[in-house]
Amino acid sequence: METTVVKGLKVLENLVQGNGSRSLTDIAIQCGISKSNAHRLLGTLEACGYVKRSQDSRNYELTLRLWEMGQRVFSQVDIRSVAISYLRALAAETGETVHLSVLDNNQTLYIDKVDSTHAVRTYVNIGDRSPAYCSATGKAMLAYAPDEVVRAVGETIQRFTPQTVASTDALRRQLADIREQGYSETCGEWREGVLGFGRAIRTPSGRVVAAIGVAGPEERVRQNDVNKFISALIRTADSIQDALGFGTPAVDMEVKAPRKTRAPAKAKLARA
Repeated sequence: METTVVKGLKVLENLVQGNGSRSLTDIAIQCGISKSNAHRLLGTLEACGYVKRSQDSRNYELTLRLWEMGQRVFSQVDIRSVAISYLRALAAETGETVHLSVLDNNQTLYIDKVDSTHAVRTYVNIGDRSPAYCSATGKAMLAYAPDEVVRAVGETIQRFTPQTVASTDALRRQLADIREQGYSETCGEWREGVLGFGRAIRTPSGRVVAAIGVAGPEERVRQNDVNKFISALIRTADSIQDALGFGTPAVDMEVKAPRKTRAPAKAKLARA
C-alpha cells in the first residue's frame, strides 16, 4: 500500500470531519504524522486544487473540488439498480410489500417496489405519490429535512383518517421521535388498516437521498414478530447505504427498540 496516498487521504478526511478548516498542528496531531509531513502533503493537495489557505486564520480549508467529484460520481449511480436486490430480499423475509421512495416537491414519490405475494396486501404503483406527512417513507425522509421543508409540508396537511397527523407542531414531534429511534412507523394514517415502517438512506453528511419502506395489512403484520420486521428494514437500508458507498452517517442516532402501538384493526385491501 502506498503510504503517502493513505496519509493524503487521511488529511482530506480530517478536514471534512473538522468542518473544512483546521490548523497545520491540529491536522498533524489528529492524523498521527509530523508537522513537516503534514505541511508537505497539504502543499501537494493545495497545488492540486483540493485545499486552500484561509486568508484570515491561515488554517487549511477544503475547496469544492471534492464536492464536484462526488456529484459526478453520484450522478452516475442509479439507486434503483443498486437497491433492487435488497428490496427483493426484504420482501421475501417479511412477506409484505416493499418500496423505494424519494422526496419530490415535498411529496413521497415511489420509484420502485416489490409486491407481497399475499392476496390481501398493500398496493403501490411506481410513479405514485402520497403525502409525505402520513406515509412511512415520507416521514422517514422528512425527519432529516430542513425545517423550511417541514414547514412547507405542514401547510399542506389534511386529514385522511382519524390517525393522520393534525398539525405542523405534531408532525415535528413525530419527526423528532423518528430521528431518535432511527425509523418511522405509520398506522392507518394514509389508508385505514395499513401498518408501515420506513427508514431513510443517507449520505455520510446525513443528507437524505431516498427511503425504503415495508407495509402490509395491520392485523397480519402484528401477528408476526414486529421487532424482527423492523430490524430487517433497518438492516436492509443500512446495506443499501453501504452498497452506495455511504456507510453510516456521522450524525446517525442510536436505534432504539420499537414503541408499543395501538391494538390491531381488521386487515383490508388497501394502498400504502
